[in-house]
Amino acid sequence: MRRTRQKGRTHKVAHAEAPVKEGSSARLFMQHGIDINTNLGEGFGSYRIEGEADILPFVTSANIACGAHAGDPVLMEEALEMVRYYGLSLGAHIGYPDLAGFGRREIHLSTSELRATVLFQLGALSGMARTFGFEITQVRPHGYLYRQVSHDVRVATIVAKAIAEFDPWLVLIGPASASLLAAGERAGIRVAAEAWVDRTYDSRGNLLPHTHSRAVLKNTGEILKQARNLIYKGQVLSADGQIVNLDFQTLHLHAKVVDAEYVAEEIRRMIPHACSLTSEPFSVDQDEAHDSEPAFT
Repeated sequence: MRRTRQKGRTHKVAHAEAPVKEGSSARLFMQHGIDINTNLGEGFGSYRIEGEADILPFVTSANIACGAHAGDPVLMEEALEMVRYYGLSLGAHIGYPDLAGFGRREIHLSTSELRATVLFQLGALSGMARTFGFEITQVRPHGYLYRQVSHDVRVATIVAKAIAEFDPWLVLIGPASASLLAAGERAGIRVAAEAWVDRTYDSRGNLLPHTHSRAVLKNTGEILKQARNLIYKGQVLSADGQIVNLDFQTLHLHAKVVDAEYVAEEIRRMIPHACSLTSEPFSVDQDEAHDSEPAFT
C-alpha cells in the first residue's frame, strides 16, 4: 500500500468503507466523524490572507494553494510548516492559472491543458511535501473550477482522471453533485461531498453564486445556526426558506468567515470526534487492505 505514515498526526482517521448508496461507490462513508477543512497559503509574494493560521487548531485538514489561483513556493513551504505543526491532513487546493482573478474568472481549457494544469499543481505540492515527510491526502478545486466540477461532467471527469493518474489514493473534495460522483466513480477515486457553514444554498442544494446579494452569511449567529443544522440534522435552510437535506463528509471553513476563530472553535466543539479524510483505490482488495498496516497511526 502506497500511503506512508505522517508524523505528528493527532486526529482520528476515517477510512473509506462500503458505499453509502447503490450507484454511489465513489462517495466516502465516514464512520468516526466529519472532516473540517480549510484553505491555506492563498496569497502571493508579499500579499497574505490574514487569519489563516488562527483557525488551524480547530480543523483536521488544510488545502494549500499550489501556485495557480494563488500561492508561491515560499508560501507553500510556510503552509507546509503549519500543516506539520498542527498535525493536519494535507490537501492540494487547485485552480485555474489566474492569479489576477484569484481563480474566479470564467476560463475554459482544452482537455490536455486542464489535465496538465492539475498534474502540475499536484506535482509542485507533492514534491515540496515530501521534503517534510508526508504526502497529499485530498484535492479541493477552487473558484470557477469548483463551480464547474459540480455541474460540468466533462470538466469533472478530466479533473478526476488527472487526480487518479497522479495518485489513485487521493480524495476529491467538492460540492455534492451527480457530476462529481460520476466522475469519481469513472476515475476510480473517492469523492468527499462538502458543505459550507457561511454560504447560502438554493432549494436544489446548490450554492448561490458569489454575485448574489445573499450568497454569504455575514452574521455569526446565522453561521453557527447553519453549522448546527448541518452537523446534527444534515440540513440547511435555502434562500427561499425550504429545508434541504445535504449528504456531506467534510465541512469547509475559511479565514474570511465572520469571527473566524470563534466560529471555528464553536464548530469544533460540535464535532468532538472530527476526523481526517483518507481513501484507497478501487483496485485494492478490502480484505488485503484491512490486513495491512493502517494508513496512519
